[in-house]
Amino acid sequence: MRKNEVAATALIGTAVAAALGFGVLARRVAERKTWKLDKRARRKLKKRAKRALKKAAEGSGPLGKWYVHVPLSLLAAGALRRHGRNGGALAIAGASLGAAALSRILDRAVKHRAPPPGRHEPWEQSFPSGHALETTAVAIAGGYVLVREDLAGPWVVVPLALASAASGVGRLVLDRHWSTDTIGGYLAGIALGTACAGAYELSKSG
Repeated sequence: MRKNEVAATALIGTAVAAALGFGVLARRVAERKTWKLDKRARRKLKKRAKRALKKAAEGSGPLGKWYVHVPLSLLAAGALRRHGRNGGALAIAGASLGAAALSRILDRAVKHRAPPPGRHEPWEQSFPSGHALETTAVAIAGGYVLVREDLAGPWVVVPLALASAASGVGRLVLDRHWSTDTIGGYLAGIALGTACAGAYELSKSG
């Protein structure tokens, strides 16, 4: 088996595991089996959240919006395509557009869950966190492609990972999501991001 195929197998295996984890968590949330955990986590976080932390959380909010990451991802994909790196371009664009679409699909497909009181829109879907999902998928696929294409060193993964974590945790600090909403978003984002990275590896082995 080639190196690309080994990497693709590992990435797609990770995607499947994360998707299964998301499914298990979604079922437990729908059955209200995480309710006590979420309430306890919210109570502890509200006690520890300082004003500076809330400001930082507000600043990280745009990172999880499609109108921020989609244009940036398409610009990066366009630059890769101009240099003949079509597999990388598709992986980055696919992760961003796919994350934006998946977030909205899950809003309708998953049983409705009202957000915490800090969100003030009880009719909106709380599970999973779109911020955590979208930033995680884009960070994984984008970071992986940039490193594999030798366009950036492994150090690029650190700020991308921090941005993803900050975007998801920021919604907890601002009381916009429950803790399991964010975990679910991370799992869905990992599933999509690693699937796109796996598809990229398969394109290089073809």
